[in-house]
Order: sequence, then structure tokens, then C-alpha cells
Amino acid sequence: METPRDINAVLRSLLGEPSALAPEDELYLTMLVNAVRGGKRAVLIVEDADDKLKYMFSNASRAEAVSMLGKVVEATGRRLATGDD
Repeated sequence: METPRDINAVLRSLLGEPSALAPEDELYLTMLVNAVRGGKRAVLIVEDADDKLKYMFSNASRAEAVSMLGKVVEATGRRLATGDD
């Protein structure tokens, strides 16, 4: 039988909570959280129970957060218009 090199990683994965995210999405989320920890501006929005939205602005004012959301909508619209979804 082969012994894993990082037993702590194995234990963390066995004891960790199951995730609704795919492994590549978990990695992307970790990258985003690390960027916020490094001082990048962010807007985090989560739809909670009963369609309530919870949100957080990090390192940004409300005006900067609205501007960032506008950029996301604009970029998404451009991708959809070119069929690049």
C-alpha cells in the first residue's frame, strides 16, 4: 500500500465539509480571497435564505463598489454579445 506524502492534506480533505463547488472553482475562489487579503478591492454578494442578499465591500467605498459592479455587467454584456459565454 502506498503512503500519502502529505497526511495532513489527506486528513483535512476527509474532515472538511463537502462543497457545492467544483475543484477548479474552489481554486479560483481561493485565488480571489488571497487577492482581497493582499489589499485588492472586492464586492462579495451571496444570496442567502429567503432571497436575502448579503454583501461586503472590501477596501472600497460604496461608489467604488458600484463602479466595479458596472464593469462586471459591461464585460459580461460584451462577452454575451460576441457569443463568448
